[in-house]
Amino acid sequence: MGLILYGVYTLVGWCGGSILNYLGPKYTAYVRTHGSMPACLPASIKLLVRLILLPRAIGGVAYPFYVGSLWYYDRIGHEAFPLFAGALLGVGAALFWTTSGFIQFAYAEEKDKAKFITIQWVLSATGSTVGAIIAFCANYKSQEAIGVSSGVYIAFICLQCFAIGMALLLLISPRNVIRDDGRHIAIFKEPTLIEEVRGTLSVMTDPKIIILLPAMFVGEMCLALVSSINARYFNLRTRALSNLLFQVVMIPAPLALAWVMDNQRLSSRRTRGLIGVAIVGTITIGVTAGLLGWILRNGVERSGNGPAVDWADSRFAAAFILYLLFGVVYACFQITVQWTLASLTNEPSLCARYAGAFKGTVSLGMCVSFIVDSQGMSYRNQAIMQLVLYAFGISCLAYVIAVYVKETNYLDESLVVVPEAVERALKAKLEAEPGVETIEETFVQAGSK
Repeated sequence: MGLILYGVYTLVGWCGGSILNYLGPKYTAYVRTHGSMPACLPASIKLLVRLILLPRAIGGVAYPFYVGSLWYYDRIGHEAFPLFAGALLGVGAALFWTTSGFIQFAYAEEKDKAKFITIQWVLSATGSTVGAIIAFCANYKSQEAIGVSSGVYIAFICLQCFAIGMALLLLISPRNVIRDDGRHIAIFKEPTLIEEVRGTLSVMTDPKIIILLPAMFVGEMCLALVSSINARYFNLRTRALSNLLFQVVMIPAPLALAWVMDNQRLSSRRTRGLIGVAIVGTITIGVTAGLLGWILRNGVERSGNGPAVDWADSRFAAAFILYLLFGVVYACFQITVQWTLASLTNEPSLCARYAGAFKGTVSLGMCVSFIVDSQGMSYRNQAIMQLVLYAFGISCLAYVIAVYVKETNYLDESLVVVPEAVERALKAKLEAEPGVETIEETFVQAGSK
């Protein structure tokens, strides 16, 4: 089922940006922004509403359908329904998360790119933490897995259906999105199908994206390896505890990274990006090398029965700490890749295509990682593969940031409406420089659409 889900996810993800641009976010997954919310709401509340209520139209419908298929399989045992639902979820998740990435990339001002990306990560991790708390409480005194009650399935389906209803009530076109300064985010033109096909092909052949493919590919691959080790090495209640804290660490770690990536006190955006890559790269390589060393030292293999280590066991600490650190790697590595993509453009249609390319490539990496794990590749070889891919991906990230990330893209994107504060700052900086008349022409559209 996982192979089908991620295989479909990969194909639809790469096309997701063009689907979003052509159909509009109302039919994929989108949320009404604070431009149509009560004016009395603080900007921070509007931002939270915008990011929490990431809705489910076409993309979202797949989620309750998938949960229903698991409920059916749990009670009836037939595989056809959940396999079909897995394929449908691959389509829905690709559309949903492409739109999520589009909001992160296109709605944020350049100074807030990391903040927008991180808010979504933190909210997602918070929701996962709540689910993990429930699982931990249910398994605290259990040594063996127990079935899921019908009430749990029904609760998830009801919550997801409620989110779909809220989304349909709150959806608007991105052309109606208004920033806090009263300006729109861009000038939108109606795309044609041919234009979107060409746009997708242009992203596939874009040197920047091609160079970033290894970093995108490896983004989520660690999840298959560490989840497999967690399930094999620990007993049930310890697995539940480690999974809970794995989700918890994905809240403070991204916040700390966002502070670095958006810190205006550092000299330039390129410098901030390279510092972020250096920090994340050091942690990633160190943790992955540590996992490889732990596997070799303790002879952790797939053969035979697992040791079922409990948290009271002396063997617990090292594996547990490594698992938690992979929570930091899992979140922060992907945030760094997303920040790099978001820093390459502010143009909404291109942001959508970049978001789709990211999710499609990430899901391909997940698909491959689940395949190699299901085929019985040793933990040692999987860790070596991860280490090599991470090293290559980090190098690619550093190169793209050093070569392609500019201090601002506003001067080069005629369809993007420049934020008022940015316009004032740029005008003040450029007034004394030659060619100011031509530069000011890029601001004509600001606030006039």
